[in-house]
Amino acid sequence: MSGISVSVRSLMIPMMHDKILLPNASLAEIVTYSDPVSVDKSPDWFLGLLEWRGLRVPLVSFESIQGGNKTDVGKHSRIAIFNALGGNPELPFFAVVVQGIPHLIQANQSVVTALAEESGDEEGVMAHVLIEAEPAIIPDLDKIESIIMAEKSFFI
Repeated sequence: MSGISVSVRSLMIPMMHDKILLPNASLAEIVTYSDPVSVDKSPDWFLGLLEWRGLRVPLVSFESIQGGNKTDVGKHSRIAIFNALGGNPELPFFAVVVQGIPHLIQANQSVVTALAEESGDEEGVMAHVLIEAEPAIIPDLDKIESIIMAEKSFFI
């Protein structure tokens, strides 16, 4: 059947230099930024542990995982709590510092265009896309979860 259009309720989430695009269901909550509990000798991308709903949630810098600088925290910083989809009971959620409030979009073929550039050298990136001519990154949440789990000694 031609002409079938799939639409996914998604969020455009502002980051330090980019925006990320994710299905709405992957986000548990956006909370006000608060300093995490730091953990000695942790990787640069691991910002610490966040207390959220009685849980200790690892807070990471998406920009650092990508190979960039650690996320700057400013007056517009928030924390996005993501549902970890890997099914590991040791990591039901993880958090990322974001720079503002996400906005809801209906992502479908008419508004999302994949960019030809490869993101193979960027850790945690599934694809680069244009959303109505605005560049965005689709993060690889499975890869981010596996990176966190590889360093689970810092938070378990």
